[in-house]
Amino acid sequence: MALQNFDPQTFLDQVWQRNALLIKNAIPNYDCPLDGNDLAGLACEDDVDSRIIFEKDGGWELRNGPFKEDDFGTLPESKWTLLVQSVDHYLPELAELLAHFRFIPRWRTEDVMVSYACDGGNVGPHYDQYDVFLVQGSGRRRWKIGGHCTPSNALSNTSGLRLLKDFSAEQEYLLEAGDVLYVPPGVAHWGVAEGDDCITLSVGFRAPSEAALLSDFSDDIASYLDESLRYQDPQLSADAHPAEISAQVHQHVKSLIQRHIDNDQHLARWFGEMMTRIPDQESMVDDSLSPEAFLLELAEGAVLQLRLGARLAFDDQYLFADGLAFPYPAEQRGDVRALCEIECGVTIDTAHRLSPDMIYALFCNGTLCFYDDTQD
Repeated sequence: MALQNFDPQTFLDQVWQRNALLIKNAIPNYDCPLDGNDLAGLACEDDVDSRIIFEKDGGWELRNGPFKEDDFGTLPESKWTLLVQSVDHYLPELAELLAHFRFIPRWRTEDVMVSYACDGGNVGPHYDQYDVFLVQGSGRRRWKIGGHCTPSNALSNTSGLRLLKDFSAEQEYLLEAGDVLYVPPGVAHWGVAEGDDCITLSVGFRAPSEAALLSDFSDDIASYLDESLRYQDPQLSADAHPAEISAQVHQHVKSLIQRHIDNDQHLARWFGEMMTRIPDQESMVDDSLSPEAFLLELAEGAVLQLRLGARLAFDDQYLFADGLAFPYPAEQRGDVRALCEIECGVTIDTAHRLSPDMIYALFCNGTLCFYDDTQD
């Protein structure tokens, strides 16, 4: 599925991570797959990340979920917003929205956050550290776009919300159903619902900090090193001052670190695992079926599907699935690639061309699951 009135390569060459861009009628005749009641129901679930933000008295107030059904009966008539994270992990119809944005690497995809707002509802002026496409699902929202922000921009941390103290609009857009607004990292923006039943679908793309990358990679390297490997001195001089750390020692330590970092194969495996890792991966693991029982289920007609929220990537050696690297032979590259082109929640035929061992491993990892037609 492609966005209308939009050229992906021109966007990537001229706009991506540079400037905001409005794409009018990008998804013609868009029929939003959920309404406010659906979102409120999800916000009552214990394992769903949700929050409500109120604007009042010139400020904003944050309340975190999970909520109770009665909480929604006490909300004011205006100026509040309900936000629910990772809704594409629970609703197959919403997961389909991601197909419109596959011109961005799949392994950069974070999730689809959904906000429902009544008239005047907003979350205040802010900027994000990631790329986001704001898809208007229903109703109308007016967006004001400011300039590029830096850590020097003053923030207010009232109620745990990192909002800009000073905001100056440089552009202004009114979005209606099917319109898409792209906002790059660091660009200030502020969206306010005009009228009730305003639903915005935020397709976010992960962008780990350089500090997080370095920390995670060093932890990964350390996890493979034997504790018996210890620091050893370079050639010492008896005439050196006993408290001095010489330039020779600095160079020696630098060489030691570089020796462990300069491993392209290790870096490729680690990066693929990191960029497909999901929170609480252990809860996804299902090793309750033996390999024999699993294959018997398939032989008797069970159908597999890609789990909602599954994260996939591949390179020349590995299929990366939800934080784990699965090696594959060169002759299966086409099948691995085809698997990575399937959208989450879709039933799997391609997987049967992969080895039974890999299919079973992906099932145990929670990446593949049995299709349940009673949920349709």
